[in-house]
Amino acid sequence: MQRLGWNAGQSQIDGIISAYSEPQRHYHDLSHLAYIFRELDVLQPHLEAPERCWMAAWYHDIIYDPRGSDNEALRAERAVVELPALGASDALVGQVRQLILATADHQSGGHDEDDALFLDVDFSILGAPPDIYDDYAAKVRQEYIWAPGLLYRQGRRKFLKSAQAASRTFLTDRFESAIGEQARENMRREFIRLGGKL
Repeated sequence: MQRLGWNAGQSQIDGIISAYSEPQRHYHDLSHLAYIFRELDVLQPHLEAPERCWMAAWYHDIIYDPRGSDNEALRAERAVVELPALGASDALVGQVRQLILATADHQSGGHDEDDALFLDVDFSILGAPPDIYDDYAAKVRQEYIWAPGLLYRQGRRKFLKSAQAASRTFLTDRFESAIGEQARENMRREFIRLGGKL
């Protein structure tokens, strides 16, 4: 924020950190947020408007209710409320809102290459090495610990089946060529482990 010449916004930052530290989070926590920022640092030379991606990163999982169906809308609303006080222009607030809403369905994409890169970063855990992917899958299960086994397996298989049915896993060639095949192998392995039939 200092690099952007924005207000320090310590109260908002404290609120963000507090949100990502909530006890129901096992994967969508501060470690995930730190990972997103590390990846955006690598991609910064390829981003036309990195500030949009940075601000979307702060807010893209800020509200996380595993039982909720409107998390993305609530996250976008919070960003709209808080970003102006930090120094964001109306145009940037609107772009961040749209990008956060796009995380509800990564594969539908955003509005431009920056959006696509951000969405691929958020989805890139799918293409992690098998041990890291398996750890991610276990943490997601912990976040849905309230769901009975059968219900969870059905819901997770539905997501995995849909993701595997897509013609490609990632929006950008950069991510698809690097980790697309690994992502599909990871998802196939988890799908079978959850009782799915190929």
